[in-house]
Amino acid sequence: MAIALALISSILWGTSDFIGGTVSKRLPSSTVLLWSSFAALPFVAVIALVTGDLHFSGTTVGWGIVAGVSCSLGIVALYQALATGVMGVVAPIASTSVLVPVAVGFARGEGPGPVRSIGIALAIIGVVLAGGPHLRLFRSGGHRPIVLALIAALGIGISLLAVANGSGDNALSTLLVMRMVYPVLLIVVVIVTRAPRVAGHGNLFPAAVAGIGDALAVTLYGVATRSGALPVVAALSSLFPVTTLVLARQIDHERLEREQAIGVALALVGVLIVVTSGS
Repeated sequence: MAIALALISSILWGTSDFIGGTVSKRLPSSTVLLWSSFAALPFVAVIALVTGDLHFSGTTVGWGIVAGVSCSLGIVALYQALATGVMGVVAPIASTSVLVPVAVGFARGEGPGPVRSIGIALAIIGVVLAGGPHLRLFRSGGHRPIVLALIAALGIGISLLAVANGSGDNALSTLLVMRMVYPVLLIVVVIVTRAPRVAGHGNLFPAAVAGIGDALAVTLYGVATRSGALPVVAALSSLFPVTTLVLARQIDHERLEREQAIGVALALVGVLIVVTSGS
């Protein structure tokens, strides 16, 4: 059951990213995520109230705020990267967010070990290869989706650390605070950047679907970790770029250059090695 839930979670994450990135081709990513967060918040609140006892403390609120700020900014960058770059390249680069907790652990003196070191190296090489054709267009702006994808990976990675720290006290409370921060921060971003405040009827539904899909993916992931081995669940859930890549190929008819395809494969393999190996 845990394996099935983790796989469904990865499919939902990848699909939500594709939908969010597609809508962001028509609207600023901050506007898209704002309305996605409006749709997701009631969903998460109901789940939190029905399935667990909430316990708000300095730990859950503090880390929930950090997670909300970092993840919302990270996803804004991700949606913008998906909207302006090649989805099949952007998604695997963003999935290297899993390397952030590993890097922090290394800074704390927790050596990654030889196997994880290989995974990190493969992921970095994969990112460079996947972005190679675009980085060569640096002066003309071809690098921007790659830079945004790396910013997204950093933001999402920081949120993973924050959620893990807050979950030591209460996971549901941390996640609920995180989701409450989303719309508050995004309203400020939309106002400051003068982005459209209304998504419009044609964009509102897919934005809501992306938000609810992301929230459901997080929920299924959490359930899967309760009954399955965390490394296995994390590995399967981290396959979400595959779904994004397949959808981009089938619907948008994206094609990757050979160099990009090799880079995408290496990045995915590197991420899988990191999340499945011990220290």
